[in-house]
Amino acid sequence: MDMIRFIHCADLHLDRPYETSQLPEKIVNRLKKSAYYSFEKLISQAIEREVDFVLISGDLYDLEHRSLKGQLFVKKQAERLLAEGISLYIVHGNHDPLTEGTKSVALPENVTVFGPRTTSVLHTNKGVRLYGFSYENRSVTANRIEEYIKEKRDDAMFHIALLHGQELSQPEHDPYAPFRLKELTNSPFDYWALGHIHKRQILSREPLVVYPGNIQGGHRNEEGPKGAFYVELTKQGGELTFLDTSEVDWHNVTLSIAGVDSVEALLSLAEEALDKAVAEGKCGLVHLSFTGCGPLHSELNDPAVMEDFLEELRGDEETLFAPFIWVQTFSLKTSPDIDRQKAKEQSDVLGDVLTVIDEYTLDGIEDGVLRDLYRHRTIRKYLTSLSEKEKAELLGETEQWLVSRLLKEEA
Repeated sequence: MDMIRFIHCADLHLDRPYETSQLPEKIVNRLKKSAYYSFEKLISQAIEREVDFVLISGDLYDLEHRSLKGQLFVKKQAERLLAEGISLYIVHGNHDPLTEGTKSVALPENVTVFGPRTTSVLHTNKGVRLYGFSYENRSVTANRIEEYIKEKRDDAMFHIALLHGQELSQPEHDPYAPFRLKELTNSPFDYWALGHIHKRQILSREPLVVYPGNIQGGHRNEEGPKGAFYVELTKQGGELTFLDTSEVDWHNVTLSIAGVDSVEALLSLAEEALDKAVAEGKCGLVHLSFTGCGPLHSELNDPAVMEDFLEELRGDEETLFAPFIWVQTFSLKTSPDIDRQKAKEQSDVLGDVLTVIDEYTLDGIEDGVLRDLYRHRTIRKYLTSLSEKEKAELLGETEQWLVSRLLKEEA
């Protein structure tokens, strides 16, 4: 059975800036180098798995004016592949377009960088034809799918398309090189190697249409392990294996104070939650959210208590070493412990608020209080429907915030 093996990655964003407030210098330095470490591990995986080639589907660099450091690093990794007979195919995206005047370090002979016109090249070792284009400037807003025309002049067994663009049902990114999934699934290509969306997604199995996500998270909304896909492709389909290469993972950890009667007990729960969230051997940056009702509400709202709590969780900066777990930020969404039913029966503002909240249905959140947002002609295209869990969380957090403020005013 004829098979090709390759690694598909995208959105490396070398030299991207990171939010480094509340971080010690050792972590700042590691975070700044994290995308470099991740790409280096990815190349090691390519060599270890003896792949035929590596695909980079856009945004190799974070800026169109690439640093000399970044370019020399990419050259070094390409030379590692060259020594093993592995090719590297690159398209540039909206962050690193082929802007006129951009100075580039010469790359070795095993590297193909696609130009601004959609073209194809033949990977002769295995009869694979690859198609793609690089952004000529930062803003490519036209649909370019019609330019991907399957070449018929050779007997290539596999046809693979590289595209840095946005599937139109993905509202959270700018619509660069937009397309509809149906356009890709109706095409004669065996694999669509996508980039631009930082969330790992397999949009279709027949043919394979894949976003590998970015190789290193940039903030807490890019949560969890990041990396690339190792692909084994035959004419019968493909087998995808996720390769976790990220150096630092971002995590959002929620901790309820309900039923917890001491700060010491809460600290133990927090330590357990952090150990559970961050995979063994990985570095983790955490946003810690405190929720729920309980007697610790007033203590946690004391800045001195929270400072000591976080200091205890973080440990000694002087002895910090990788792998580390560091709570970078936190949020307090707690409220005092109250007898809810008794409070509802009172003829006061708190009782009225709790009664109104209980009258809300989960479906009524979008149809009622958020209706104007979902109907707004500009905002609505960036919104997706809330899940039942998200609606319940929104309602719960609203209640906690209101109860906390009302009781604070009474005090």
